[in-house]
Amino acid sequence: MTIKIHAVFIIFCIWMALPAKAVERLDFQTVDMLTYRCYNEQKWDSVILVGKQALHQDIDYYYMRVRLGIAYFEKRQYFPAASHLEKARKFNSGDPFVADYLSRAYGFTNRIEESNLLKASMPGAFADTSLSKPGLLEQVHFESGYTVSSSNSPTNLATLMGKDSIYGEQDLYGNNFYGNLGLNIRVSKRLSFSMAYNYLNFSKTKYVQYGRGEAHLDSIGDRPLSRDYFYSYPWKIHDTSFHYHVQQHEIYLGATVTLPWGIKIMPAVHWIHVAYPVTNTSMRTDSVSDTAYYSKVGNTYHMFKYSSLVYSFTQKDTTFNNYVVALRISKDLGRFNLALSGSWSNLNGKTQEQAGLSFTYFPFGNLDFYGTTAATGFFQGSESRLLLSQVIGGRLTPWLWGEANFNYGDYTNANIANGAIVYNNSDMIDYRAGATLTFALGKHIQLSLVYQYFRKESQQYYYIKTQDPGTHEIKESLQTKNNPYNTNTIIGGITWKF
Repeated sequence: MTIKIHAVFIIFCIWMALPAKAVERLDFQTVDMLTYRCYNEQKWDSVILVGKQALHQDIDYYYMRVRLGIAYFEKRQYFPAASHLEKARKFNSGDPFVADYLSRAYGFTNRIEESNLLKASMPGAFADTSLSKPGLLEQVHFESGYTVSSSNSPTNLATLMGKDSIYGEQDLYGNNFYGNLGLNIRVSKRLSFSMAYNYLNFSKTKYVQYGRGEAHLDSIGDRPLSRDYFYSYPWKIHDTSFHYHVQQHEIYLGATVTLPWGIKIMPAVHWIHVAYPVTNTSMRTDSVSDTAYYSKVGNTYHMFKYSSLVYSFTQKDTTFNNYVVALRISKDLGRFNLALSGSWSNLNGKTQEQAGLSFTYFPFGNLDFYGTTAATGFFQGSESRLLLSQVIGGRLTPWLWGEANFNYGDYTNANIANGAIVYNNSDMIDYRAGATLTFALGKHIQLSLVYQYFRKESQQYYYIKTQDPGTHEIKESLQTKNNPYNTNTIIGGITWKF
C-alpha cells in the first residue's frame, strides 16, 4: 500500500509539471489520498497545490477544506486559512478542533469579534465562557500629544494690510495640546461599544493692522495779530494682537454589530463642544476739533473740525455644539475587506455630507503587510471635494508594528475613521502625512508613538480702496489671501487589553 501511495504521489508531481492541455481530471479518491498524506507529513505547499487544483475541478468536501485551512494557517497565511475553515464549518459546524483553528485565524487577522463569538460557543476544553458576559471591559486606551505650529506669528506682519490697504487681520493657530481616553465594552456576543473623551486646547492669536491719516502739527507761525497752526495728515500704521485659547471637549460613541458572513455594521455619533472668546473689530468716523489759529487781539483760540477714523476692539465669550453622525458597513472577502461609509455633520455653521469607499488588502494572507486605499466625496452646500487616503503597514519585528499614512485633499470640516477624528479647524488643509509605531509588551499592554505632519493655509483678510472709473467714487472692497504653514505633532499612547 505504501509503495502504491508513493507511486501515485510521484505520478501526481509529474502530472502537475505537464502543460495545461495534458492535465487530466482528478478524482475524489486521488485528491483525498494525496491531501491526507501531505497533511500528515506537514507538506503544506503540496496540500495547497493539490487542494487548489481539486477546487478548480469542482471537487470540494469537508476534510479537504480542513487540510487546506490548516496548511495555510501553518504557513501564516491566516486570511485564506480562515476562508477554507469557514467552508469546512459549512460541511460540519460541530468540530471544535476546526473551530479552534478558525478562531485563532480570526484573531491573527484582527477579526476579534468573530474570534470571540467562536470561543464563546466552543464546548469542553475549547470553551471561553467569560467572553459572553455582557458589560465586559475589553480595552482601555489613553494617549496625549502636543502640536508645534510654524504660524505662531505672521511672517507678513509688515504687509498684513496689503498694498494701499486700510485694514488687515489674520487669525493664527499656534501650538496645541491633545488628550484622549477610550474604552471598549462588550455588551453581547455580537454587540460592542467604543467610547472616547477628547480634550483639545488650541493657542491662537489674532493679529490686526490698520492705517489712518492722523493730524500732525508741523509748525506754528507767529504773526503780529495772530499765531497760526499748520498741520499735515500723514498715513500712520498701527499693529495690535489678541492672544486667546480655543478649548474643545468631545465625546464619541460607536457601536460594532457583528453579523454572519463577515459583515460588520458600525454606527457612531460624535459630539463637539467649542468655547473661545471672539474678538470683534469696529470702525467709526469721529469729528475731531483742533486749533486753527490764536487771535492776539481778542485773546481767543479758533478751532476747526476734521474727520478721523477710530478703531475699537471687543471680546465676547462664545460656545457652540457641533455633531457628527456616521455609519460604516464592511465585508470581509478573504484577503480583502471592502467598506462603505457615510456621515452627516454640522460644523462651524455649515452642513456637510460624506460618502466613501475603502479597500483593504493583505497580499501575504496575514497582517505582516497590508494596505488601505480610500476615496471620499465631501459635500458642503454647493462645494464638493474629492478626498483620497492611503495607508501602508505591517510587522517590523515580532514585537513592533509600523504604519504610514497619507491624506490628500482639503479635509477642512471633514471627518475620518467613521467620525472619530474631526477636522473642524477653520484653516484649509492641503494634505496630511503621518507614521505610527506600535510596541507589543506582552499579551495585555501596547505602547504607541504617532507622528503627524499637516500642511495648512491660514486666511488673511484686508480691505483696499478702489475708484470707480466712471463715477470716480471711492469704494472699499474685501480681499483674501491664503498663507501656507505647517504643524508637527507627536502623540504617545498606552493600551491595556483585558
